[in-house]
Amino acid sequence: MISFGALFPGQLSEKPGMGEALAARFGYVSSLFEEISLRSGVSIDGTFFGEGLPTLHEDRPAQVGVFAMSLAALEVLKREHGLVPDASCGYSLGTYAAFVAAGCLSREAALDVLLEAERLLAEGKRAGDFEGTMGFVIGLGRADVEAALAGVCPEASRLSIATENASAQFVLTGERGLVDRAIDILRPRALKAEMLPIGFPMHSRRLVGVCDGLQRFLEGGVRISPPRAALYAPMLGRRVVSGEEAAHVLSRQISLPSFFAPTLLAMRSAGIHRFAEVGPGDVLTRLVRWTLRDAIVARPALERPEDIAVFAASVAPVLGPRGVVAS
Repeated sequence: MISFGALFPGQLSEKPGMGEALAARFGYVSSLFEEISLRSGVSIDGTFFGEGLPTLHEDRPAQVGVFAMSLAALEVLKREHGLVPDASCGYSLGTYAAFVAAGCLSREAALDVLLEAERLLAEGKRAGDFEGTMGFVIGLGRADVEAALAGVCPEASRLSIATENASAQFVLTGERGLVDRAIDILRPRALKAEMLPIGFPMHSRRLVGVCDGLQRFLEGGVRISPPRAALYAPMLGRRVVSGEEAAHVLSRQISLPSFFAPTLLAMRSAGIHRFAEVGPGDVLTRLVRWTLRDAIVARPALERPEDIAVFAASVAPVLGPRGVVAS
């Protein structure tokens, strides 16, 4: 029996105060934050605790912070409640935490890959190798969105759908001017269409060169193991089946479109009906409700000790004490 699927959020989920309650309650979370801070150069407590720094939404602190918070919640689930997810899926940046949860990467290796990806993106941006941004549209189907994008620019390498969040919710990616024009065209017909504060054309072919560099980094000695627990990749829209496929996902996911809604459907088809957003925010929780009407979703997301305890108690009748499957 599959007990629950862990969903790990991406960038833009970061916020002031995240992780503070967990660090105050559990010494091992505080130690985890210290380790990540030293390895990354981003002070978790100094950047996010209290009102947080104005720089917390910048790429490196935001990415490191969301990763750290997700691993902290994952660790509390395991140590305090004996709960380990039977299936994991990461949304973009959340890929790194999902790989840790599935046993494909150590947390140190996952952080190193995250930092290398961020370095390559920043280096490429400074060199002028690419420029771009992202936007989102809610309330239109794929055919309508694709037709509008083709009318703005028929070259998918310059403007395309980055992520299928739900059947009527899409993230766009590409050159800044083209994304802006597409949003202007879609806005009158959509429930909502807005630009996102992202400085890169994520999940775009424009980032193939970054992925080439990331693949070289992985081949330089990063140990990637076959998933010990089910790992789902939105880049594939399904479960990852081998260590080789896991390595492919890790090196290429930022340059290819993300099929998050189809991935949720694949998880549900595998028998997963209970989900928890392990980390800050509730973006993925809302996406589950859009796509899987009969799913049970932790509310709120797992970012405070109390929230984690409530979720663990809700799973207990299914698992029995300390995470043992009830007969």
